[in-house]
Amino acid sequence: MDDSRLFGSANWVMMLGIAGALIAAQWKHEVIPAVALAVILVMAVAKIRLIVLDFMGLRGMRPNLARALMVWPVFFSALSLGKVVLAAIL
Repeated sequence: MDDSRLFGSANWVMMLGIAGALIAAQWKHEVIPAVALAVILVMAVAKIRLIVLDFMGLRGMRPNLARALMVWPVFFSALSLGKVVLAAIL
């Protein structure tokens, strides 16, 4: 893999992590609104994609393994968002 591409991916992963932490820090001891949680989870899924494809070296190779590695965090992200939505409704 090209070093500049890996460096760019590392920058994106760090930027998404910092942005997610800043969004979560806005609500110190309060419940995070569902919209903010959804934004944090979307950024987490984007980070997962970068990590699986670039850092694990699966970009263009073994797409089924890459897909499987990306599905389980997306599943748990959807479950946590569903839990927040259900708590807000009930």
